[in-house]
Amino acid sequence: MTAVLPDTDSGAARRRRAAYVTLRVSGLLLTVLVLGHFAITHVTTDVADTDSRFIDERWASALWIGWDGLMLAATLLHAVLGLWAVIADYSPGRRRAWRGVLLTAAGLVFACGMALLVVAATGGR
Repeated sequence: MTAVLPDTDSGAARRRRAAYVTLRVSGLLLTVLVLGHFAITHVTTDVADTDSRFIDERWASALWIGWDGLMLAATLLHAVLGLWAVIADYSPGRRRAWRGVLLTAAGLVFACGMALLVVAATGGR
């Protein structure tokens, strides 16, 4: 008969492991998204033709709005997770304050970026 061992994996350890995996996955996702963005904007399109008209035409497509929105979300997720790990070095009181600042700033950047994409998708209406 085998004994059932108690679960020694703490919630904190599971969260750290999930954050570690999420950081790596978001990095891989960013590699694809950023290289695709770079290829379309700077390689397949003449740099002289990359102006506001080019961006207007590109953002007329739901594909590119989704692409840029996903790139924004993945970038912020990757940055927040990386800075979250750096903030873990602070004392508990300062850690809580800095995490609040980090989450507030990330939320504001995400809201502004998505608002821009929505305005672009609706043609500024």
